[in-house]
Amino acid sequence: KSLALIADAAHNAADVFGLLIAWFGYWLSHKKTPQKFTYGYKNATIIAAFINAILLFIAVGGIIWEAVQRLGVDQPIASTTVIVVAFIGVIINGLTAFFFFHDRHNDINIQGAFLHMLLDALVSLGVIFAGFFTLWKSWFWMDPIISLVIAVVILISSWGLFKKSLNLMLLAVPTSIDIKKLRTTIFEFPGLIDIHDLHIWPISTTETALSAHLVVTSESFQESFTRSIEHKIKTFFPI
Repeated sequence: KSLALIADAAHNAADVFGLLIAWFGYWLSHKKTPQKFTYGYKNATIIAAFINAILLFIAVGGIIWEAVQRLGVDQPIASTTVIVVAFIGVIINGLTAFFFFHDRHNDINIQGAFLHMLLDALVSLGVIFAGFFTLWKSWFWMDPIISLVIAVVILISSWGLFKKSLNLMLLAVPTSIDIKKLRTTIFEFPGLIDIHDLHIWPISTTETALSAHLVVTSESFQESFTRSIEHKIKTFFPI
């Protein structure tokens, strides 16, 4: 049996499970909640992205362990079957990645799904490569080597998802928001003296909240001033 093909299949299975988790998080974030959950279950999308990253790390560890044990062992594989199955994987994963293409910048869950599907297609190409050389040159070592390459590719792609989801869980300012630019935008309003206690935090993978204490002149101390700043912030920043 082909370890590269098993690795690819395991990653595909993890991605399907990951998509289910992402969907569940999305569904939960729109579910009506008890009164004590003032933000609802919106952060379920963040938790879902974090769980997906952890599951991928576990899968990568298993692949690397098995590949290292296979190095130096000439174990025949059904190369033709491997190539055919991997080719089907390229088609399915490529089409799936296409469906996530347009919305990949709006949600890290969708971005993660797109990257994983795209990488799955590329990984399947790697499996085809390994099967071809095993069939042509009888290079049995190519299978575990390709498996290690697959594991590294998955690890690199998963690290970004893990880092982003962890930052969101710790209420870090989303990478889509430039704090310096935001402060400059706010200070453009005449009548503003200073800003205190500026806080920007994620409510979900797609929603961000902001609170701040504004020190203004007596002439600007009116609701229309606050509304103007809120409107400009919402216009130029995803808040």
